[in-house]
Amino acid sequence: MHLGMGLIPIVPILLLPFILVFFVIVFPIWGLALGVLGFFLLVVRGINALANAVGVHALDGATQGMQRAFHWVLTFGGFAERKNPK
Repeated sequence: MHLGMGLIPIVPILLLPFILVFFVIVFPIWGLALGVLGFFLLVVRGINALANAVGVHALDGATQGMQRAFHWVLTFGGFAERKNPK
């Protein structure tokens, strides 16, 4: 009955390496990628707005592609994206 209670303190110790790898390696790289893509998205949107003001709509596809890439990185590759029930 009380056999498993002695193993409870070992679970956080076993999970510690995974937690450290995530917060020390994965999370900063994700944040950096998000920042770089966000900057490029702003640049492409600005250039697209200037081009649309002149009457050229050549960068609409590039803007949509950058938005899609930014959203993909923001949701950890679609992992954290909400699924709509149909």
